[in-house]
Amino acid sequence: MTNPAHIVLDALLVGPHPTGVGRSILELARALAGQERSLTFTVLVTHPEPFDFLAGHQGWSVVSCRQVAGSTWRKALFTQFDLPGLCRKLKADLLHSLQFIVPLRCPCRRVVTVHDLAWKSHAGILQTSRRLYYDALVPRSLAVADAVVTNSESTAREVRDFLPACWDRVFVTPFGTPSWVWEMEELPPPPNRERYFLFVGTLEPRKNLERLLLAFEAFHAECVGKGRDPSAIPGLKLAGARGWNDGALRRRIRDLAARGLLEVLDYCPPPRLWELYSRSSGLVFPSLQEGFGFPILEAMAAGCPVLTSNRGAMREVAGEQAVFVEPEDLGSLRRGLQVLAWDAEGNRTRREAGRVRARRWDWSRTADATCEVYRRVLG
Repeated sequence: MTNPAHIVLDALLVGPHPTGVGRSILELARALAGQERSLTFTVLVTHPEPFDFLAGHQGWSVVSCRQVAGSTWRKALFTQFDLPGLCRKLKADLLHSLQFIVPLRCPCRRVVTVHDLAWKSHAGILQTSRRLYYDALVPRSLAVADAVVTNSESTAREVRDFLPACWDRVFVTPFGTPSWVWEMEELPPPPNRERYFLFVGTLEPRKNLERLLLAFEAFHAECVGKGRDPSAIPGLKLAGARGWNDGALRRRIRDLAARGLLEVLDYCPPPRLWELYSRSSGLVFPSLQEGFGFPILEAMAAGCPVLTSNRGAMREVAGEQAVFVEPEDLGSLRRGLQVLAWDAEGNRTRREAGRVRARRWDWSRTADATCEVYRRVLG
């Protein structure tokens, strides 16, 4: 009897409290482990605790590589010099690197996930060390990988344009709606909505917060100028961990907070985040670049209207159930905020249609599509 193929998942960049990409890796592992797939898996991690749910799953093991934690360049050296030997020791048939980079020499087949090309298309919004890391290794990783996985059609097009030689090796495995929202769905709805916009995400340049705050300030001034009751004008709440290069952003945040227009909530656990979505006048998510856009689907699942960018994966994820803006145009942002604040009938439609759309994004489909890539690569 032929032994099942052995897949090694490189999840080394998943931190102790995963958000964003880290959370998506956990969701994929959970979906892959949830069904019998005639494959065996080893997950390489720096922080084993988030992967405790794999204990007891037949055909699954977790290998801790704590020595790689905390440094982009330490991870780079490990990937190129130690990971090939570890794959050989584990008798891997296929290595799936879940974040951009594969070993340039490897004893087994290689699949690499590319979440976005922000490091290339918006170089100024990434830390210099991370951008140099990607500049040096992502193109070469794409060139040697047996398959390149993206999580949206938008990112797939960008990858093909960036490196046409890998055109027929690019496969789309769309993400699902974060599973935690379906656990929250059983909570009773809030008795009333409050007048605030909600931003969810890390406070970093890629999220376009500088322009959002400028547009929000202009929106508020315009409402006051038109004689709107100040208590009826939505404020703004920011829910997300602190990012980098945010000195000017922090100063603007402090100014708006001092005027009572803005509140910073930092990281919020799922129950609190669900409450914020459920009570909000709308999610504002005008990011410059996203590989997918989890807050869009989280908000839709909670019946929260969404404002987002009219480009890339954000348009793809939201479908037609959002207020779309040009993220680099302050006038477009300000007008979008006006629609989200005062278009009651449109918001009712967006809430209903958004809940339906959130149900369409399913992690079991992600897992099925990913396994199909493995089988194609392994022949």
